[in-house]
Amino acid sequence: MTDFVSSCAIGARVSLLGLGGLFMASRAHDVAVHGFGLGVFLFAVLFVFVLIKRGYDAAASRR
Repeated sequence: MTDFVSSCAIGARVSLLGLGGLFMASRAHDVAVHGFGLGVFLFAVLFVFVLIKRGYDAAASRR
């Protein structure tokens, strides 16, 4: 249960980081900052998908 709660907490924080990256990309006046913001968002999306996959794998291994 602790692993589930910690994954949810980390996922929530990384999701907020991804939203911050999207906000940064939308307000960017420079191509480099725009690319960095989109990169942060992409990292956050991939990280959350990995957390979801780990959760399903852990549930399947308990069966």
